[in-house]
Amino acid sequence: MAIIFDGNAEALAREAKLKQKTNQLKEQGIAPKIAAILFVEDQASALYTELKSEAAKRIGIGYEVFNFSFSDPVEQVQAKIEALNQDQSVTGIIIQKPWTQKWLLATGQTDRQAFKVWWQALVTSIAITKTHGVNKDVDGLHPETLKSIQAGTWMEEGLVLPATVRAVVTILKLYRDRYDEDFCYCQEKTLIVGRSDLLGRPLYYHVRSMMKCSVDDGPGKKKDCGVELVGKKEFKAIIEQKKSLKDYTLIISATGCKDLIRPNLIAKGTIIIDVGEPVGDVNPACADLAEFMTPVPGGVGPMTVVSLLANALDLIKNRAII
Repeated sequence: MAIIFDGNAEALAREAKLKQKTNQLKEQGIAPKIAAILFVEDQASALYTELKSEAAKRIGIGYEVFNFSFSDPVEQVQAKIEALNQDQSVTGIIIQKPWTQKWLLATGQTDRQAFKVWWQALVTSIAITKTHGVNKDVDGLHPETLKSIQAGTWMEEGLVLPATVRAVVTILKLYRDRYDEDFCYCQEKTLIVGRSDLLGRPLYYHVRSMMKCSVDDGPGKKKDCGVELVGKKEFKAIIEQKKSLKDYTLIISATGCKDLIRPNLIAKGTIIIDVGEPVGDVNPACADLAEFMTPVPGGVGPMTVVSLLANALDLIKNRAII
């Protein structure tokens, strides 16, 4: 039976440590503050924003929300982002990404490419060191941040991983520390399902930059490792071809498609990280075979919230280093 990760409990424990760091910063006259751009038509985004705001309040980090509508001109939103870039009291900026379908329905658009253009126009407005001399990209949204993650240079450039990526990596490190000291997420045969810029692609780039092609696994043995990234359509093709996922020792899935990962597909002892929203990707019966699983809700979600707040404090620390 799988170990089920308690993200709520771990997030609260981490909040306590972040509160100590925040208090230390305030004693130095530094008050961390996140500015959030929210599009009010997307109720899910409003809920996530409320959860982040409440957690920030518990820690002592400011969290100011600026509401916009999908009907507002993109230039109007960009102007607010630029004002926040110039506001020295703002530590980091996050744009709460709405569901594509919500945006399409609200704007009357039918082409998903139109959403991508709109989104890119917003995220490229966030200040990064290259454009503004200071990095306020608290959720790793800027395309240049993604390029740095792909190059493996994000840390030395004073950037941060997207909060969901940081959450997943943190959970995998906790699994190693608590249950299997020989486990290393960058030395597993890994499948990542979902190509989003918030998780799939940056996580894939991050793991690849750290992964060794082969790892000694005892005398005369080599551990078969590598990482593969597939989208929902590619994954569907895998299933239609009646292929299993039993070669993978680590599966990370983030599509929001219920029961995408089923027990008949996985091998015994698989580590499964479910990042599906609003519903989990993993059939609960997978717990009978898996070694370790994250639930939905209560797994990666609360860890993502606390990771965002940790990113805000790291941006302050990085400014003193870079």
